[in-house]
Amino acid sequence: MANRLPNIIQNRFSILTSLHHNSSISCSTIINSCTQLSRTLKRSKNLRLSRRLVLGIGVSSWAQFMNMSTTNSIIASARTKGAVDHILENVEWPEQFPFKDEDFQRFDESSDLVFYESPRFVTHIDDPAIAALTKYYKEVFPPSNSPGVALLDMCSSWVSHFPAGYKQERIAGMGLNEEELKANKVLTEYVVQDLNTNPKLPFEDNSFDVITNVAISIWTSTGDADHVMIVGAYFHYAGGFEPPQAVDISPNPGRSDPMYIVHSRKLATA
Repeated sequence: MANRLPNIIQNRFSILTSLHHNSSISCSTIINSCTQLSRTLKRSKNLRLSRRLVLGIGVSSWAQFMNMSTTNSIIASARTKGAVDHILENVEWPEQFPFKDEDFQRFDESSDLVFYESPRFVTHIDDPAIAALTKYYKEVFPPSNSPGVALLDMCSSWVSHFPAGYKQERIAGMGLNEEELKANKVLTEYVVQDLNTNPKLPFEDNSFDVITNVAISIWTSTGDADHVMIVGAYFHYAGGFEPPQAVDISPNPGRSDPMYIVHSRKLATA
């Protein structure tokens, strides 16, 4: 992807999504934001989503799709370094959206604002995983201080894990705690908004060149490789994106937090 940076600048809304494993915290996921971006910024399909994929996946239509998918053998071997990179290749997606309402039920249906009322100045992945993510961003982001380039960090916090000293004229953050967002030195602006109650983003269409988001794999009935497929499915069914791709940037498989990237680029005509 690094050799395609000019396309990132020309075709806005290249989305980089990192998935890491942490089963103890609550966080809005890319499952939510990918479709919100598609719906509100590109006027795509109206798909109703919630913040956390917890119940139902693996026992409903998604499980049936996974059983039929030609990527099953890859998923079975996904613990092998690099196997995740091929999960989204040549996927035979079902014609119909494969998820049901019950697939998006949550353990806690209370407002996210309650959970995020108090700031938490912590990181939820270990240092090697953070370093791997920062290194990946350095490889694929437009160069620092590129004229006219704008980034959006979805579900942002006090740190975005961008490369040290990285700057653009506009780096916007969206999150749920103002104190955390104020402390994020990379942001030039921020918005406090609960996307579950108000999914319409407060930005003009085609405003950003790169959108980043972190998806926390608290989806208890599926594994990490399935999460990559799930995120890929949302790019596919949202419409208006190139075929999604996956990258395994896990620094020390089995010895530190796994880290996977799912990325796609908005089609020039979308």
